[in-house]
Amino acid sequence: MCKDTYKLRNSLLILMFLLSFPLLGKQIAFNKTQNGADTLFHYRWDTELEQMSEINFRLATKEFNVKSHKHFVPDLAQQYVYIELHKEARKIDPREARIQINKTGQDIQVNVKSRSDKLLSKWRQSMAQSQVKAFDQYLDDNYYSRFQSYLGQEAVKPDHLRYINENKTSLLPIAQAIYEMVPENSDSRDYIRLLLSWVQSIPYDKLQDRMTSNGAGYLPPLSVIANNIGDCDSKSVLMGSLVRSLLPDIKMVMVYLPNHALLGIKLPFRPTEKTYEIEGVDYTLMEPTGPAHMPLSKISATSARNLASRMFTYEVVR
Repeated sequence: MCKDTYKLRNSLLILMFLLSFPLLGKQIAFNKTQNGADTLFHYRWDTELEQMSEINFRLATKEFNVKSHKHFVPDLAQQYVYIELHKEARKIDPREARIQINKTGQDIQVNVKSRSDKLLSKWRQSMAQSQVKAFDQYLDDNYYSRFQSYLGQEAVKPDHLRYINENKTSLLPIAQAIYEMVPENSDSRDYIRLLLSWVQSIPYDKLQDRMTSNGAGYLPPLSVIANNIGDCDSKSVLMGSLVRSLLPDIKMVMVYLPNHALLGIKLPFRPTEKTYEIEGVDYTLMEPTGPAHMPLSKISATSARNLASRMFTYEVVR
């Protein structure tokens, strides 16, 4: 075999090997420049084979300084609960019950004593409710929410639904910039497709274990934009926020798989698109994570297996 034929054969094999993998939604360029009170952004990315798109937009620089996300620290949460329980205990008439509160590490013990069984039951229940309320208040103050895995394990995670709803206005310039790229007489699918390809092109940062990381690594939507990076939870929330910016009434759902996340959207039925039913609603699923270019309604084989095995939980975006 001559050298030229050998090289040609190898080149064809390499091409076939590369085509066997999902097309990458590659980011070609990213720039940000501060201009007075605003920051100017420029993105260029591949949407499909030999097709390129780019957007320019500006966001208020001050937005990036107030939308940061705090790492959840269990000791600080329990200290807050401990203080709040003492406040509640001081409100109780000592003639009805005496309250003793002890804290050992992350464990808080509440001991209630009373001469009346009725009052004992009353104040035990009241203090237990106060403990739950205080912990939930701490989560709310710090943009966290309770989370339960498909195995029933309990943890806390960033309050993704709150981030989606609170960032839709701040992200409106991005949503409008992408919408202006969509041809006239297009439907919502065309906007979502283009938006999805852009979010997928943003560099990916591996998600830390949702059950043990206490929110470490999560970036709110504006931080994903500012840092040009995000894990699957962060990019799914960004996608949800941008959809909400222009389609405020559309139904959406966050789907949590083991160490992964998907976004589902309720769209008019099309026989060519697969949907997944959750609470009686047929959602079109998507993979905002990237870097592979996954078209609307297409999900990875791993995601499909987890869904089929019921290895997921979800939150409906209200």
